[in-house]
Amino acid sequence: MFGDDIPRGKALQAYQVEFPRFELYSKALRELATKLCDLRGIKFQTIEARAKDVASLEGKLERHPGYQRLSDAEDLCGVRVVTFYLDDVTLVRDMIREEFDILKEESRRADAPDAFGYQSLHIIARLSEDRRRLSEYQEFADFRVEFQVRTVLQHAWGVISHALDYKNEKAIPAVVRRKLFRLAALLETGDELFGAFRAEVETLRASYAHQVNVEEWRELPLNFDSVQASWQKMPLPEVSQVAGAAGFADDEESPNHDDQRFRQSLNSLVSLATTAGLTTVGALADLMASLSEQSERLSALVREIRANGLIPVGDPCDVIALSMLLRDPELRVHGTILFQHEIEDALDATLHQVGP
Repeated sequence: MFGDDIPRGKALQAYQVEFPRFELYSKALRELATKLCDLRGIKFQTIEARAKDVASLEGKLERHPGYQRLSDAEDLCGVRVVTFYLDDVTLVRDMIREEFDILKEESRRADAPDAFGYQSLHIIARLSEDRRRLSEYQEFADFRVEFQVRTVLQHAWGVISHALDYKNEKAIPAVVRRKLFRLAALLETGDELFGAFRAEVETLRASYAHQVNVEEWRELPLNFDSVQASWQKMPLPEVSQVAGAAGFADDEESPNHDDQRFRQSLNSLVSLATTAGLTTVGALADLMASLSEQSERLSALVREIRANGLIPVGDPCDVIALSMLLRDPELRVHGTILFQHEIEDALDATLHQVGP
């Protein structure tokens, strides 16, 4: 392994020579970790990788006089994976075990109720034997990597506690120690509750999917998940027809439930519909089916938008929301939906022309 034969006295000089390779290694690992998570459907907040700079290594050697060889510093290359949920930490750990050769594994999440810190899982590894044979990884075959896997809340604790400069329990002033322990406990509870929340949401979504399949979708309570589950049951052709007749440009992208743009548009629509007093998915479907009642106003709105230099796209969620705002201008005051300024100005002009 790299550094096994480099004595402490020559460690900095040797690492400085190899530092560019470690930078390349960290970039390759970040891309590899991202690809592996995507292939397994593991959602993450961030994946970061870095090669330890020479000054950091010098400081580490000063803090650890017992290090005899360069290889004693096991974190010359580091990868941090920040997940949303505790369960995903386990999934990432299993992924690393499957895809890398594990040299050491350590959980730094303290078990003692009064222990300081709320940290993460650390794994020292190297590329698997099969991957080391690949041409793109051969030059990194002898390099180690330290993986750090933590949740968003664990990461928040790490960042904040680092900023406070408290590295261990004894360094904390006694007068604030209890409050810091309480904060660590709250973050741990938060991680557990987020996990329970996700499980409940997934159960609820499965229930909605079942009800949609057995034709009970109209009675579902109005919320983002119920509308998303019922979306293909809604009168979307009618909405598209009204939008085309009004002059909206074709929305060439088919709605993908995992697409961020669609999810944002649907969230805004559901929020506006709820503000308008709709309570069931069926009520929203009925409103969509009656969209032709707003054809004249929608056409006037499109003319104003185009006069402002923008060609509006007939995104179904946006078209429905705009028709609701034309029907009831008070929703612009009480609702939370905002459009591009060209559309907002056109709404003002259209409502002034035709009245509420």
